[in-house]
Amino acid sequence: MATFDSIGNQPKLPKIDTDQYLLRLKCIRERVPNLRYLKTLHKAHLLNIPFENLDIHMKNQIILDIQKIYDKIILKRRGGFCYELNGLFYHLLSQLGFICHLVSARSYDDHGELGLPFDHAAILVYFDNQVYLVDVGFGDLFLEPKLLESGTVQMDYNRYFKFDKTIDDEYIINESKDSFDYTPKYLFTADVRQYIEFIDMCQYHQTNEKSHFTKKLIITRAIPQGRITLTNTKLITSLAGKKEEQKILNFDEFRVKLYQHFGIRYARKH
Repeated sequence: MATFDSIGNQPKLPKIDTDQYLLRLKCIRERVPNLRYLKTLHKAHLLNIPFENLDIHMKNQIILDIQKIYDKIILKRRGGFCYELNGLFYHLLSQLGFICHLVSARSYDDHGELGLPFDHAAILVYFDNQVYLVDVGFGDLFLEPKLLESGTVQMDYNRYFKFDKTIDDEYIINESKDSFDYTPKYLFTADVRQYIEFIDMCQYHQTNEKSHFTKKLIITRAIPQGRITLTNTKLITSLAGKKEEQKILNFDEFRVKLYQHFGIRYARKH
């Protein structure tokens, strides 16, 4: 794959306070962008900033304004969904000197059906002649960036990932628990996308009853050796391959668990 033209394609982005962002990630600043640093930032993002759709159920409109998203996620110590998390992370990486851009993806549902264009936002990062898929906004996916190389099996702790390439130059990221049976997660191209192109689908996922984001509350974050997830009905803790589930009996209990495990207070508009 050709190297991304950083001069011709990198838009002028609004500035954010990278020091505060790195403090939220519990990471130090490094002078020169490199793959090791990218992996560190990626994993730290998943450990410290949750994926969540609480604003949709709080009736707080999500607007793709990077300053508003920065204020929510970094200063107010919230989380967000793909357009917020990957959008903000893209801005951080760009300001730290990484050559990168946003891409549009279409997610597969539980029946193997593809979603709409711009259904998901992810990031491609370039190092010489290698390209890496970066995604801190898909909930429980990979902890480290994945080399965009068709057919190569890449292990990510206790899971496996590989890319398929279609005749239309589209890529499919697949996940497996045993390296034999793979499930497609989403399809994307390497085309450069601008942040404003995701506005319509961001609005769709907040308001349309067909969107899975409007159907239930969810907040999830990676933890050392596992993950913790809270929904309307259960608290799920996965640690070293062992999963435990606790029923959530009512909304008051949900709010208690939300604050206890994620430090977030739920304040719905009436």
